[in-house]
Amino acid sequence: MPDRRISALAHRTPLQAGDGALSLAERPQVAMRGLRVDAKAANRALKKTKGLALPETPNTSRHTEGVHILWLGPDEWLFLGEVDAVHALRDRLGDGLAQIHHQLLDVRDQNAVIALSGKRAREALMKLTTLDLHPGVFRPGDVAGSLFGRATATLHLLETYDPERDPEFLLIVRRSYADYLWCVLARAGREFGLPDQTPKAGEIMRP
Repeated sequence: MPDRRISALAHRTPLQAGDGALSLAERPQVAMRGLRVDAKAANRALKKTKGLALPETPNTSRHTEGVHILWLGPDEWLFLGEVDAVHALRDRLGDGLAQIHHQLLDVRDQNAVIALSGKRAREALMKLTTLDLHPGVFRPGDVAGSLFGRATATLHLLETYDPERDPEFLLIVRRSYADYLWCVLARAGREFGLPDQTPKAGEIMRP
């Protein structure tokens, strides 16, 4: 059966600066699974599952089999990726953790994923948060939860990013705050060339 869900930002149009310095887009097809489990017990059990381990270092991530595994807390992780890749990893996790108390939930419908990329992406984000996003501090694979404007979101700098190329950040935000966050990101990017947008249904830009 085809997926008929409407994404949180289906009414917004991707934006890109004319010189390619900054782009803003939703990632509507990203699958998300939230995992709660004791890290040490889980990784002991997963040793038998080749190539699969949870990151235990705070605010970091791991990329495996096309899935980004984000550390959110001492016993909490988020899995992001294409639907098939996340489902395959979910099945492997289920087998590996079968004898351990854990919770593995589909959280795609409660969240939205916004991608901000380009050489001016850090500068645009720094207009909205107190996080230190200097390249020497916030590195590929890093994860942090913070306020962006007035919305709480999780920021992830893709670990697959090549330091010699422009960075790509993902912001994972509650669906109810997605439109607000989109609007403040779009406004933050005006200075760097993001064009004004014409939403598909004539919606206004939120203040």
